[in-house]
Amino acid sequence: MEASLDDIRAAMESTISEFLEGSGMAIASKDASLLSTALTPDCSRHLRPNDFVARYPFVKAVESNTEHDARMVSAIKTMEETRVNIIETIIDPARRKASIYSEHWTKIVGCEANALEICWFLDFTEDGKKISRVIEFIDTASATRRIEAMTKQGFETSQDADSGSQQWLGGSRYLTVAL
Repeated sequence: MEASLDDIRAAMESTISEFLEGSGMAIASKDASLLSTALTPDCSRHLRPNDFVARYPFVKAVESNTEHDARMVSAIKTMEETRVNIIETIIDPARRKASIYSEHWTKIVGCEANALEICWFLDFTEDGKKISRVIEFIDTASATRRIEAMTKQGFETSQDADSGSQQWLGGSRYLTVAL
C-alpha cells in the first residue's frame, strides 16, 4: 500500500527536525557525522548565493556529505553551542520538497555569538524519510561578519593536505570554515 500525502508530510516534518537538530547534536558530542544522519549517502549540498562562494575561495559551492563532514570536523571542536529557531516551513509532499527559513545562533570559542539566517531548500526521497539534496541560501552579511571576527581573532586559512579542505589556523587551534 502506497503512503498517503499526509503520511509523507509527517515523515518529511520528522526528517526536517532531525536535519536541523543535527548541528546541535554534532556540537554537543563533537561528532560531525551527526550533521548527515537525515541525508541520503549521495546527497549533494549546495551553498548559495554564488557571489559569496566566489568571494571566499575556501568555500565550495557543492559538497558531498563526506566533504562537508570532513570540513566540519575541526569546526565543531571550536563551537561551544548552537541553536536553531525555525521561523517558517513550507512542505510540498506531492513534489517531495520543502523550504525552511531559520535562524542559526552559534557561539565559537574566542568569538562573539553570531546569528545566521538561512533559507533551506530540500528535496526528499519518495518516502520522505531522507533528504536527497540541500540548497543552503545564507545571510551573507552575517557570514561575512563571522569570517571577519575569526580573522580578528588571529585565524588564518590553510589548505589541509589530506582532505583538501580549507582550514582556519589560529595558534594551537584549528578551525575549518563553518558557515
